[in-house]
Amino acid sequence: MHKRLINALIFITAGSLGLSALILPPQARSKETGQPCEVALLNAKNRIEQGRDIIVEIDIRDGSEGYPDHPDGRPTIISLVVEGSAIVSVMRSSVFQRAIASEIIKSCNSVGAVSFQVSKTDWIYTIGLMRDGSIQHFECAEPYAPERGSPSWGQEWCH
Repeated sequence: MHKRLINALIFITAGSLGLSALILPPQARSKETGQPCEVALLNAKNRIEQGRDIIVEIDIRDGSEGYPDHPDGRPTIISLVVEGSAIVSVMRSSVFQRAIASEIIKSCNSVGAVSFQVSKTDWIYTIGLMRDGSIQHFECAEPYAPERGSPSWGQEWCH
């Protein structure tokens, strides 16, 4: 019942208040994201949660420190952090993940990658914009070793 009320409130007020005030974290509520990006993030959240026992939190971070070789002008990494009993259905569907990541990357001009992460775990898959313009899953780099520095763009540490 509570979720229906929230969804109804979002539907009724989204047009007049703007999507960003309702769903996006404060760092995403800037003019930089723009409405197409806000819509893509809202769509991603709704697509993942719809019909599943799952909650999605959106985290937006600057990935330029961890990935100094990020695509030009696209240092932002969106993390879709999932929690609930249906996480396996999202985390085991690379096609579903790629579809969601593609929409976000195409709609958000500063986003280079989208991560799907299970809350409070190291279970994470990242999909990003590659040098050739394709959108692909990052490859697994050797297990995390701080002395080795950062992985290259297109790779993430294995756990």
